[in-house]
Order: sequence, then structure tokens, then C-alpha cells
Amino acid sequence: MLRGKCVQFVDLYRPGRIAIVVLCTIVVAIITTYFFTMYGMFNMYIIPILIASPFAVLLYDSFFRKRLLPSGTPRGELSSQLRKLKLRWLLKRSGGGVKRWNRVALELPRTIADSSLEEQLSKVTIPDGLVEPEQITTSKPGSLFGCIFGVGFSMFIIWGMILSAGRVFPAMFVYWIVIGILLWNIARLILGLPVVHRSRKLPAFLRVIGRQRMLSRPIVIGPGWVKLGRTIWRADRDMLFIRRVGFRPASSEIDCMFAGPEKRRRMTFSGVGDEDFQLLFGYWNVETVRLEFVDSELS
Repeated sequence: MLRGKCVQFVDLYRPGRIAIVVLCTIVVAIITTYFFTMYGMFNMYIIPILIASPFAVLLYDSFFRKRLLPSGTPRGELSSQLRKLKLRWLLKRSGGGVKRWNRVALELPRTIADSSLEEQLSKVTIPDGLVEPEQITTSKPGSLFGCIFGVGFSMFIIWGMILSAGRVFPAMFVYWIVIGILLWNIARLILGLPVVHRSRKLPAFLRVIGRQRMLSRPIVIGPGWVKLGRTIWRADRDMLFIRRVGFRPASSEIDCMFAGPEKRRRMTFSGVGDEDFQLLFGYWNVETVRLEFVDSELS
């Protein structure tokens, strides 16, 4: 009952999907143009179109990435109420609050998630009773393809340097600097895989490397509130939105945003299975908001 009252699901806009389709179409067009050129059927007007098309795709994706809901007629009462908020998704990490914020008057829940996440989120535990504040970290998850390509390329460069030097341990300072950078890149790519860094059992320094948040401030969460710096989002006033990104599965990456009258904040996590996200989701949706812990030592 509590989950249904606090968390509701609706079709949210999923950024990146159209851009990926368009980019694939551009690749096909380039290959087709190459064959047309071989057979003497190439048109010079195609060149500026091919050059301008990637920039047009980026511009298109950036513009529509701000959408909260898909285009068209709202499906259901919840979508209609969300449109009245006139809320836009953030492109950057932080942004200003929403003017004339009226979530309570519109009878909206504290959490709105994409309908495709309903099954996965139903398995996330929401704590009962009093919970102590915790620190969590967002993430910038890598991909398996990027990891394989990056590690393979780094190993190829290292092997090439060893062959060119004529021995494995040459006494060259620059050689060791480059080798060190490439080894660091290999470790970073492996730790950047969601399946590696989503567990809180991994040592903290390895997690922040994999999550690419070495210089970021930790986020403090408590029963019904989230604090970052001096900004506090409250579950009895503000909202949490959770959506998917492109064609990536929900187990790899999710995009979240806190919104309210004071400030908005965008956060990414390494899928629904990310233990930091699960803590955030559970703490935010507890039954009673307890603000007396906001000024704890962790904050």
C-alpha cells in the first residue's frame, strides 16, 4: 500500500533512442555513398549533407532530451497532471527550481518512474521504521563494448611500445609514464563496468574510480530526504523521477532527477541493481519523513 501511494509509473521520455537510429541511418548512407562513388554515380551535393548530419543529430537529441513525457496526447490522468508541472529534464547536473511548484495540489506522488521499470523497482526494499543517514555516490557507468575496445587498444599500444623498445624494461622515463597511463586506463575501464562497481562491498577507493566520481561530493540520504551541500530535497514536498537511457538495459544505467521549488538535480546510477540507487530509492520512499537527522555528522 505504501509503495503504491509513494511510487507510481508512467511512460517517460527515453532520450537517445532516436539519435541512435538516425546515426545508424547516417552510417548506412555513408557506406551507400562509397559504393555509388565506385560506380561513378556520386553526387557532390551529398558531401555537405553527410558533414552536417552528425551535428544535426546532436542538436536534435539535446533539444528533445529535456522532455519529461513523450510527445502526443497524454495517456492517463497521471500524465495529464505531470504536464501541468511544466517540468523539463536537466541536461547538466543541476538547475533552478520549478516556478509555481504545486505537486501537493496536483496530488502527485513523491516518486515517478518509467513504466518499464515497474517490475525491477518492485523488488527494491523500502525500509520500515527509523533509518540512519547514509552517504551514497552517483556513477557514470561504462559499457561492455567500450571496455573491450579500450582495454584491447591499450594492450595493443603497450605491446607495440615493448617491441619498439627492444626489451620489456627499458630505462626511459617517458616510456614508463605512457605505460602507467595506459595501465591506469585499463583499470579504470574494468572498474567502470556496472557489474563491477555497483556493490558497496567493493573498497571505497576502487568504487569512486569505477563510478568516475573521485572529486564529487557524497550525497547524504535520510528518512524521506536527500541532502547535497546546502540543498535539501524533501519527500513531502519534492519529487524523484527515474527514467531509462537510450537502448541500454535498466540493469546498466538509469537517469534520475530530483525536482522541487528550490532546485533540480540530475543523477545517474549503474542500473536498478546499483546498491547506492537502491538505498536512495528505499530511503526516499519511507513512510515518515524525519528531518531531525538532516544536520547529522554525515551531512
